[in-house]
Amino acid sequence: MKKLLICVFTFCFICQLKAQDLTGGWQGTIPAGNRNLYLVFNINKTGTNTYISAFDSPDQKAFGIPCSKINIVKDSLFIEIANAGITYKGLWNGKANITGTFRQSGKDLSLNLKLMLRPQTPKPPFGYVSEDVEYDNADKSVHYGATFTRPKGSGKYPAVIIITGSGTQDRDGTLFGHKLYAVLADFLTKNGIAVLRVDDKGAGKSTLGSNFKNVTSMDFSYDVEASLNYLETRPDVNKKHLGLIGHSEGGIIAPMVAARRRDVSFIVMWGGPETGGAKLNTEQNAYQLKKSGIDSSAVTAFSSLHGQVLALFASSTNQEALDTQISPVFDAWKKEQDQKILDALYVKNNSIVGQDVFSMYNGLYKIPWMRFFIAYNPEKDLSKVKCPVLAVNGEKDTQVDAVSNLGLIKEILAKNGNKDVEVKALPGLNHLLQTAQTGDLSEYEKIEETISPVAMKIISDWIKIHTK
Repeated sequence: MKKLLICVFTFCFICQLKAQDLTGGWQGTIPAGNRNLYLVFNINKTGTNTYISAFDSPDQKAFGIPCSKINIVKDSLFIEIANAGITYKGLWNGKANITGTFRQSGKDLSLNLKLMLRPQTPKPPFGYVSEDVEYDNADKSVHYGATFTRPKGSGKYPAVIIITGSGTQDRDGTLFGHKLYAVLADFLTKNGIAVLRVDDKGAGKSTLGSNFKNVTSMDFSYDVEASLNYLETRPDVNKKHLGLIGHSEGGIIAPMVAARRRDVSFIVMWGGPETGGAKLNTEQNAYQLKKSGIDSSAVTAFSSLHGQVLALFASSTNQEALDTQISPVFDAWKKEQDQKILDALYVKNNSIVGQDVFSMYNGLYKIPWMRFFIAYNPEKDLSKVKCPVLAVNGEKDTQVDAVSNLGLIKEILAKNGNKDVEVKALPGLNHLLQTAQTGDLSEYEKIEETISPVAMKIISDWIKIHTK
């Protein structure tokens, strides 16, 4: 995940230029006060000589900031992020280093970039069939671009669709220089499993469709259905063995689809937030407050308020109704707190952690995707899933707690009578299933490993057992 609650936008201005291939994640640091700020430019190729770029500042929890322009001419690189007043000019040495200058608000800083190593990224020749495909949904309102991989040969193969996490992602799951879903697809295909990985709406060759600003996880579940329908048209796919692998947000979308479609023969839930968006958002905010040094008792108090307010989203028909319900909850909460806690959280008048409490929650509520995510109860669909389920989380996952979510998945499916369920908390792994030290989001792109081979083998072996 990608980052469950941070949307990574990959829309960037595309310039057609004759250029060297500088694709990959390029990292470096600039001085910021008494510390160094870690920065990353993620450069991707969209055509023979066309590129896009996104910018990350992990220390500031900023990811996937779209670059408004990227020019690459021979060994010279120019990137602009117009709405942030940032430009970068660099000279590539033809290998793994770029020497250059980072400019923001009229100030120039030296920024030398180094190519991040991603040794697991698949490179041709693959040793299997890899086909770029395109198809439409039933009413032709959305066009999808995808890559289908299968073992060589003329047989019919079990097949899976990889469902992406939150934010607009390409079919490879390009995140922090990692090609998350391409690496998993490569491993699975080498183990006899066909894989369809699809550009999200607005990424790669997939179109936005109508009313894109109002789409939710439920809408994305219908995109998955369109992909299932496409797979069922292929003569090289075994239609008795069609599965879904949902990562992060995809981990709640997979059960949505499986609850509706009996042709889904198994699902893999990878870091799925089954406790619901309200609890998850509260836990993620609490984690960040603790990291910032706020006292644990103050963090607990904030979590109590935050959970109570987010619970109001489901019953609020508009922002005015939400504000009306927030006032008594906030006032009652404030009366219960010691001044020490209020001071720690910067509470003054109608503010919490330095923000106006109404603006803070209205900001979440007015985003349709977020409003749905917070109000939606994943148990509703998961309780209807009858097919085999594998649920995996990294024990060091700081975005989706392994213990509470895996425990809930097991409990819901057991109550539902589903006896073919396996849950695994994988030691030492984070939300992306990388081998990690802390599991913190800012660590993702500093790790060379894209996905732990141990994790991929667990997923692959389980699928093979269930598609015999």
